[in-house]
Amino acid sequence: MSDMKDRAADEHFLNFDVVVSRLPKTGLELTYEASDDERRGLAAFLGILSLDSLSAQLTVAPWRRDGVSVRGTLDAVLRQASVVTLEPVEETIAQPLDLVFLPEGSRLHRPRSTDDGEIHLDPDGDDIPETYCGDRIDLGAMLEEQLALAMEPYPREDGAAFEAFDTDPEPDAKAPSPFAGLGTLRGGTDRENS
Repeated sequence: MSDMKDRAADEHFLNFDVVVSRLPKTGLELTYEASDDERRGLAAFLGILSLDSLSAQLTVAPWRRDGVSVRGTLDAVLRQASVVTLEPVEETIAQPLDLVFLPEGSRLHRPRSTDDGEIHLDPDGDDIPETYCGDRIDLGAMLEEQLALAMEPYPREDGAAFEAFDTDPEPDAKAPSPFAGLGTLRGGTDRENS
């Protein structure tokens, strides 16, 4: 498993690069289906039981002067361990995608400066555009990130809940004072000085 995490720091599991230097003005329709090996590797990296399917239907089109717009849907079926019972829980994801990519150094990517020197972000506004280098965009990395964000962080079965559970062996006993240990130390010091 540590090999997977080391590998993920340098490369991605989904191989889906798109050359964007010659996109048609109307956009490029793309369909992606992850292979068994890609899904197994990504499932291991994400720490889930299985990634049964992963596909995307995307439109990659020019955006403004030098940017690229990626719109579409990410569909996945995966299984995670329930946080309550550890039983497998199936989750179906249909995540809409609407992202913008800009080349490094693009003037459109620079945040607008204000008179007070602060950068103001609208939490309900559009996301900040991603950057890319060269003439390719790694859409595989983008799909991995979007899948991780769309997954249920605390999966559990319908109706599953934690029961009240007391770990105290003597729940009716009086709790010991946190200073009880200090009293025995002090008592030992007084005896030695006497």
